[in-house]
Amino acid sequence: MASLPFDPDKASPADRAIYERLKAHRAAVGAPFTGPYLALMNHPVLAEKIEALGYLLKFEGALPREVYQFVVLSVARACGAAFEWIDHVEHARAAGMPNDVIEGIRTESDTPLPEPYQTAAPVVRAALRWQDVPEDAQAAAIAKFGTKGFVELVVVTGFYQMFSAINEGFAVKPPAGSTPAF
Repeated sequence: MASLPFDPDKASPADRAIYERLKAHRAAVGAPFTGPYLALMNHPVLAEKIEALGYLLKFEGALPREVYQFVVLSVARACGAAFEWIDHVEHARAAGMPNDVIEGIRTESDTPLPEPYQTAAPVVRAALRWQDVPEDAQAAAIAKFGTKGFVELVVVTGFYQMFSAINEGFAVKPPAGSTPAF
């Protein structure tokens, strides 16, 4: 496995400062600085840029929280990224995502989705396939989430594809004792 540990005690003072700043930034909103972020700290400036985008999308974005989490779980399932699924499934529930929608994503069910997921799903599917979003799906998403929300649907899909690659590429494992994701 390509596990890539990070030891803040061995970091240069400049890199340690980035680590402490990022850790405090996430702690301020109750988010840990673990998992993929620790692997990314082996390139502190890159970690800082990625965390800034993730923070914007997650905590300051235009998408409703439940839709944001729908995208994250959809990408985690499509990419087989167990860490990402386990890390977000309780956040999805807390955001109001129904258990049957979560379970439908987990089992890859073709059961019709309720709103607002029905509107988000074709945008996420197209972005996951790296295809143009169909015009009708774009129009529906803009009508429901606004232009910024539509843009975020595509960007969050890509962002979590990147995080799936980071988690899998650096063997970031779910916490010990976690229920298997899929």
